[in-house]
Amino acid sequence: MPPKLERPAPPYQQIATEIRTRISSGELQAGDLVPSVRSLMRDYGVAIATAQRALSTLRAEGYVKPERGVGSIVTTEEERGRAANDRVDNSRRTGKIYPTGSYAKITEAAMIEASEQVADALGLKPGAPVIRRVRTTYRSDDKPASASTSYYRGHLAEKAPLLLSAERIKEGTFAYIANILKREVDAWQDQFEPASATAEQAERLGLDEGALIMVGRNWIYDDTGEVLEYGESVTFGRVTYRGRLGDSPTASRVDT
Repeated sequence: MPPKLERPAPPYQQIATEIRTRISSGELQAGDLVPSVRSLMRDYGVAIATAQRALSTLRAEGYVKPERGVGSIVTTEEERGRAANDRVDNSRRTGKIYPTGSYAKITEAAMIEASEQVADALGLKPGAPVIRRVRTTYRSDDKPASASTSYYRGHLAEKAPLLLSAERIKEGTFAYIANILKREVDAWQDQFEPASATAEQAERLGLDEGALIMVGRNWIYDDTGEVLEYGESVTFGRVTYRGRLGDSPTASRVDT
């Protein structure tokens, strides 16, 4: 019989959890192939986007890595430990590291009704009040390099009023929220995929409509498992992460 999915966890999370369990139990060893996107689609009866998101989640967590010409394989315990440390280190960073001369402007900070996607990301009902902060990052030549929007639960407006100010928060938004709620920033997850720029995205970045861009979604979690911040971003050009073996990347997402 094919595997069955249970509610209420989203299907991609259930798939990722099952593969993660098989790795933790030793059923899947370092270097073993994990099911491909096509296999996950067939075995679980899910769409390609769901299968891809499950594997992306496992890659972000450090459980699997791509192997050229083969597929995704299980990482070693050392690699998983290093990835876990990187996630914690990055989640504790405050402020965004920009290339020399680059800067960001916050263009909006307002209360709005959550779209279906934003509500799902924050664990709310569609239409629930959320705080939206919009920013554009510029290169040293004053041309836009990326645009991003962050969302927060609406009830935070009273406890964390700076979220509704179009000014940068010195310690970073999620650190600001965590301090107020007396919680710890515990983990993060980023997802990126290529896309063609819509008319609105092209205008924000000074591109032609249809230009190739990278669309990102990211989550910052606290130690209770709650999403402190959910973000959506668009960027273009080459994105580079640099560091030394065993160290965290030299730059990580967060400004506000």
